[in-house]
Amino acid sequence: MTHAITPENVVFHTLIGLETAVVDSSNADMIGIAGTVVDETRNTLIVNSQSSSYSGDCELGTRFSDKIVPKSHTTFIFGLPDGSRTKIDGGLLVARPEDRIAKKLRSNR
Repeated sequence: MTHAITPENVVFHTLIGLETAVVDSSNADMIGIAGTVVDETRNTLIVNSQSSSYSGDCELGTRFSDKIVPKSHTTFIFGLPDGSRTKIDGGLLVARPEDRIAKKLRSNR
């Protein structure tokens, strides 16, 4: 049985595959990173971002790069599968993904 990802329960789901953007962070270099979450660890999200780049005499191209973003001290906006968006304090996400998901299942029993 699968449950829809909603703004209320997104912290209890896997984040891989969701679109995200960093809107606030204690590290100013992180603000503005946006893309698709491709991996997750206890303390970080790996975001595959796309940017336009100009490489010398070559034409304008598209470049993809993975950015490692710390969860704590960071505020994210996640795009959900139903098209809605939700803002989440990254501190709520600090845990191994499998532990964060299991926490919700244990609390419902």
